[in-house]
Amino acid sequence: MIEAWKVPHIVKGMLTWIPAVDAWRLRRIRASASDSPRYCYAVWFRHLVTLQKYGFDATKAKVGELGPGESLGVGLAALLCGARSYTGLDVTPFAKKTNLEQIFDDLAQMLVHKEPIPNEVEFPHLFPKLDAYEFPTPLVLWDGLSDRSKKIKDEIALGPNQGELVNYHAPWNSLHDVPEASLDLILSQAVLEHVNNLEEAYVAMFKWLKSGGYASHVIDFSSHHLSSRWNGHWSYSDWEWGLVKGRRQILLNRAPLSTHLAYAKRVGFEVVSIKSEEDHNGFDISTLSRQFATLNVEDARTRAAMVILRKP
Repeated sequence: MIEAWKVPHIVKGMLTWIPAVDAWRLRRIRASASDSPRYCYAVWFRHLVTLQKYGFDATKAKVGELGPGESLGVGLAALLCGARSYTGLDVTPFAKKTNLEQIFDDLAQMLVHKEPIPNEVEFPHLFPKLDAYEFPTPLVLWDGLSDRSKKIKDEIALGPNQGELVNYHAPWNSLHDVPEASLDLILSQAVLEHVNNLEEAYVAMFKWLKSGGYASHVIDFSSHHLSSRWNGHWSYSDWEWGLVKGRRQILLNRAPLSTHLAYAKRVGFEVVSIKSEEDHNGFDISTLSRQFATLNVEDARTRAAMVILRKP
């Protein structure tokens, strides 16, 4: 018997099979807060501050991002800090609807004024949390900032892929969208939990990175409002989950932390760091579906994690 709390989510998924309803859904779909310059600023500096502890230098680095969402704000922040180029890859061209020039202007003003990194008061659910939120002055390439800013703005005014600095692939559907061994960093923020072919994604990232390059990913393992508790997505049986998903191409892959780490190691990545956020208030593991009833303790408690990988 289907638990009562699952019914609304199953019904919602089934409604996507009605063409008019699905068309309405597609018109309204958006990518969370990624159109907010302050959010993008907060995301970029969280990754940068964490990565610098392990030897990563953003200045002159070639940066890639999976799932930039409704703006390329994280990438623009990276370019302002001194990155050599930015490549954004997404399954849907969300950013084509966004005023990139305005987002860039806002980011540039924040950087010039050395505004502190927005903290958990402003973004309470943004992971990871930092020990301190003061502006990380030494991590920015200040020389040539004015000329660099002008070049970035001139290029995005023409549109992504019209210059040397910004490349945007949406929809991204090929391993060949990015040259092999061309990137110094690939990052993502709450994206990898949505990727359907997860193993293929790790293969692609490994190929795209140079030797010594880094992958930095924040992964949200929660149910994304598909349950009354954070881990309820693991309570659906496979056939129930098929009903919840409906015609939605992207929902959740439901892969726990250990699956991500296994794929990463299998393709050759070294695990540099894992910073996890645990939650003990989910459904008891004994009540999860058969597929997830054998989750190990770490997987069962990990609600979010920042995983930093390195290509040898």
